[in-house]
Amino acid sequence: AYLIVDVDRGKDSLDVPPVEAMKRIKRVNRLPLTIDEGVAIITQYPEFLMKNNCFSLLASRAAGNKRVPAIWINSGRRPRLGWCWDGPPHTWLGSASCGGRIGI
Repeated sequence: AYLIVDVDRGKDSLDVPPVEAMKRIKRVNRLPLTIDEGVAIITQYPEFLMKNNCFSLLASRAAGNKRVPAIWINSGRRPRLGWCWDGPPHTWLGSASCGGRIGI
């Protein structure tokens, strides 16, 4: 078990392709979130998932795969876990990160 700290949904990476967002995250010594972490956060804190600032989960991306896992709000205003293509940026989709993981 571990605790993630200083979580950010990626507001600064809205409308930025995932490859570029990953470079930015690493440059500032942050860690991208996994699918497990994203699901855990919105399960405990549903208000974290906001319209127009949903987020990609870059740490769960498979090498060479052009799909990027993401969590967003669908047209029925419900959370959705799925994927987006890595090339085109989305104005409503950032890349979530954390400041660190602390083992407990």
